[in-house]
Amino acid sequence: MSELLTLREAIDAVTDAFDQGDGWDRYAWVYIRGQITEPSCRLYLSHVADEDDALIADHGEALPPFAAQHHLRHFLEAADFAEVLFVHRRHHPSPTLDDLARALDYYRKHDSFLGVPPESL
Repeated sequence: MSELLTLREAIDAVTDAFDQGDGWDRYAWVYIRGQITEPSCRLYLSHVADEDDALIADHGEALPPFAAQHHLRHFLEAADFAEVLFVHRRHHPSPTLDDLARALDYYRKHDSFLGVPPESL
């Protein structure tokens, strides 16, 4: 079932999927409306099959129908989203939701992990 999620709901869903070992099979991409650092942002976790049905949106980007209908944009691949959460939690125990949002935003912008030296990965 396709639905828009809060950041907390998306983190929980992605974490659960990868903890259960089927994250690669369950989710392909994370799409977003708004800014990840804003509480009002909404996310959509696409399934692999959703990507097969992608349509070209008004701005020329290929999106699953649900993402296009809700005016979402690509944010991160689900595996990258999960890795940012894993790495950030390993280096920063007990992060807040805001900490995780900043870590995800930083990764999207810089393709590197916030506050984690490359040699410590």
